Formats: sequence, structure tokens, C-alpha cells
Amino acid sequence: MRVATIGRGAVATAGIALLVAVAPVAAQSGAPTDPVTIDFVPGQIGITFYTGMECGAKAAAADFNVDLGWNGSHNWDPNETRAVIEAFQANQPQGWVFAPTDPDAFIDFTTTEMAAGRPVVTVDAPMSQPVELANMQSDHYGGGKLAAEAMLAQTGGTGSYLVLHMQPGLPDIGGRADGFRDTMTAAGSKVLEYAYPGTDTAKAAEAVSAAISGNPDLAGVYATHESAALGAATGLRDAGDQGAIKLIAFDASPEQVNDLKNNVYDALIAQQPFDMGYNSVKLVAETIRAGAIDTSAVEHDQPTGFAVITRDNVADPAVAAFIYPADLSACPAGPSAS
Repeated sequence: MRVATIGRGAVATAGIALLVAVAPVAAQSGAPTDPVTIDFVPGQIGITFYTGMECGAKAAAADFNVDLGWNGSHNWDPNETRAVIEAFQANQPQGWVFAPTDPDAFIDFTTTEMAAGRPVVTVDAPMSQPVELANMQSDHYGGGKLAAEAMLAQTGGTGSYLVLHMQPGLPDIGGRADGFRDTMTAAGSKVLEYAYPGTDTAKAAEAVSAAISGNPDLAGVYATHESAALGAATGLRDAGDQGAIKLIAFDASPEQVNDLKNNVYDALIAQQPFDMGYNSVKLVAETIRAGAIDTSAVEHDQPTGFAVITRDNVADPAVAAFIYPADLSACPAGPSAS
């Protein structure tokens, strides 16, 4: 397998309903004889969400005889994503999977590749135009609503609430933020102006410290992505407000889960990165082998679901399956089975 690197379906949990994922695929019993080449560009390497996606992509590569290229940037940056894609183009892959780190920046590239018969599937975030074969991502707005429901269960909605966004203009992270804000506001809660720490954990910690200083009634912090979550946890610890100010966060890295058990977090909104990686590579491989791209035969929007992980359910084996792998030695055995 060619790997260039620089760098799960719902279950019942703690009284909070889960969004239901699309039906998962089953592993192929016998891989095709002739390999196909697919290059995969994640949105950001070095975080466990994308490690989980890499686990899924490599499992599908083994099941479907794919010569897989995997490379990405340590930053969520469209210019760096573009540079990785351009480097991969020298390999002349037969198909692509990538995370669009900007909703508009990769429209022309995707249109060109699709027209040339090289199928493209996007993961984790949407583009502003559905020009790719399919998009596999979480229902981000729905995940934000789940986070708000978890927060309301913890606080009753009193006080004010900080949302750690990433950067303006991102439809995926924006959906997570807006789903939380809209649900909290509808319940009569006060949500502060969004903070935009990017993927800088130190800036996220600073935003939490500033919110604590400026809002004595701060009751909860909601982090929309793993980097912000890690920074928020640091900010609450440093302020001595761990447990007093509730923390709900997207993603479920081992560090986050350990902190959940130790009362730093109060709930985690876990995604299904393994399934995104597995199903995207499978779809591109099957499309390449079909010899033509038939977009009418493929559902463009293929959302995946969530588990809401709390201290009450974290030991449940069905929930534990949603925890992201610390590294490639801890990959799940396969895509979700429900």
C-alpha cells in the first residue's frame, strides 16, 4: 500500500436520542485482483478524528485492493490542502477523497477531475456546490442541537454560554455552532458572541479565561472541535472552574474521554470518522471499477451519526466503539455494524 504521510448507526445513551447514520457497508470478502489508485487528503492530520478516518480508509484499501495515498496538513488551511493535492496529482491517481477546508476553493478542481472520469468524494465538510460524486459528513447542525440538549440537562439553561467556533465562513463548524446557539436561545438561554480560536489550543484557553473574567454568570462552554476542546479544558483547569462551569465538546479523543471520566467534560458529541474513511474509499474504488461515473446512481449526501458520551454511559461497549483511536495501532476492527 502506498502511503505518503507528513504529517460509527445509533445506540441508546443516557436519555439523549442519537442521530441515525446511514446504513454501513460490509467488508468485501475477496478483493479485486487489479488495484486502483486513490489519493486521500484529510482536513488536518495529527488529531485523533482524522486518525480514525485514516483507520477506515486503510481498512477499505485492504478490503478493496486500493493503492492508497494519504497525506495532509497539520492545519485546517485551504492553501495547504491545495498544495498536498497538487503534489498528489503527480501520481495521476484514478480517484480522490478529500476534506474541503474551504467551501469554494476546490470547486474547479473537483469539476475538472469528475469530468475527466476521476471520481471525487468529499468528507467531513461540504462544498458550496455539490459537484463531487458524494459527500460524507456528520449532520453538524444536528450535532450542535444534541450538544445544547446535553448542556440544558446539565445547567437548566441559566447563566451565559460560550461557544468556541473555529473561523468564520465554515459551513460544518458553523453548523455545529448555530445548532447549539439556536437550541439554547429557543430555551431562553444567553449565548455569548462566538469566539474564533482556529485550531490553536492556547487561543481557545485564552477565550475561555476571558469569558470567565467578563461573565461572572458563565455556566457552560461548548467547544465545536477537538483542538478547541483541549484548549477549553486547559482554560477551565487554570481558572479553577473545572466542574463548576460545564464543558460540552465535539469529538471523543482518548484524552477527552479520560477527562470526561475525571469531570473535566460533561458530555462529548462523538462522530464516526472510521465510517467516513471506509465508505468513501469503498465508493471511489467501486466507481473507478465501474468504468464511468454515474452520479444518478449515488446519493450525494451521505450523513453519518453521533453518540452522546457521558459519564453514565462511557463504559457501555456500544458507546466505547465511538471513541477515536489514539494511533493506528488502536484502529476499530471495521465499520459500524448497525
